Amino acid sequence: MKSYQLKDFRDGDAWLVLRLDAQVKDQAIDIYMTMDLPSGRLMAFQTIDTDVAEERHAQKLLAESFAQKRKWPKRILLTKGDPAEELLHKIVATHGGRLEAVPESMLEELVAPVKASYGQHVFSPSSMAYSALEDDVDEMDRESAKQMVPDAYAPCWCASGKKFKFCCKPIIREIVGAMTSAEDGKKDEALKFIAEAKRIAGETPEVLCREAIVWACFDKAKSKNLLDRALSVNPNHPRSNYIRGINLKALGDYPGAISAYQRAIEAYPKTDRFHLNETYNNLGTVYFESGQVLKAKAAWEQGLILMPSDKIIRRNLLELIYTNQKISTAERTMSSFVQKFFDKVH
Repeated sequence: MKSYQLKDFRDGDAWLVLRLDAQVKDQAIDIYMTMDLPSGRLMAFQTIDTDVAEERHAQKLLAESFAQKRKWPKRILLTKGDPAEELLHKIVATHGGRLEAVPESMLEELVAPVKASYGQHVFSPSSMAYSALEDDVDEMDRESAKQMVPDAYAPCWCASGKKFKFCCKPIIREIVGAMTSAEDGKKDEALKFIAEAKRIAGETPEVLCREAIVWACFDKAKSKNLLDRALSVNPNHPRSNYIRGINLKALGDYPGAISAYQRAIEAYPKTDRFHLNETYNNLGTVYFESGQVLKAKAAWEQGLILMPSDKIIRRNLLELIYTNQKISTAERTMSSFVQKFFDKVH
């Protein structure tokens, strides 16, 4: 689906309402902005001090935008499914305009520069991929990075049943800090981030699992105990099952690893394409190494469907399945429904 560009609009034709997430201390907030099209100029913004945008926020945002232009546009664009969609639809209609709720992908090129700039100044989970990646990073890596963190109003990756904004988003800074510090060998710094996450959210399965990941870099036994604690709190916690799958594979327990990965797949929200893709990739590897080629192909192809930009899965399928002369023709044959996903990203 083609993304809108500024050149697709004429003066006075449209505004764009975009939502950016931010983190102020341990509070997750939304910031709504209006962009004039085709100039690309930002006209007004509203920081939402409630759980979701209310009529007073929307009215003020549009009024301040009108003060900039002195006329209403013919249409206002918004990402489909945005929490403010119904509210804005009613308000825009009173001014004789129309609200067009379109898929997020259609607004990507308009929103990306704002997110990149915004993410350099205020901590924003959804902006990290735009501000952290350099211009020379290829599109496949960029697309994968954008899927790492769920939208604020998507189901939380910990499978609590809550929206991300009201669950793990307030500790995302601490999670990122702990994971990065642990990878760099900075144990004390990583544990400080974990302690802060506990202060904010308590010893949730997600926090305990992240602490287990930190300790995996320094003390395997302590890491296992923490992972066991996370699974005792919630046996279906997806990330804990995923990490358990990694550990069992390392021990050579392939049936146990397969079971753990399958449990993670069942628990992850269906909207969490990044982590589902990651788990299917690992599941496919276990199947392949245990000689279950058809199941490996099925797992990797499912992962590819979830994220066509995943280079690792594409390479696994190409080198270990589709062009592997050591396996049968039937096993090498690409599933017909996968072709479009395999060709989607070049």
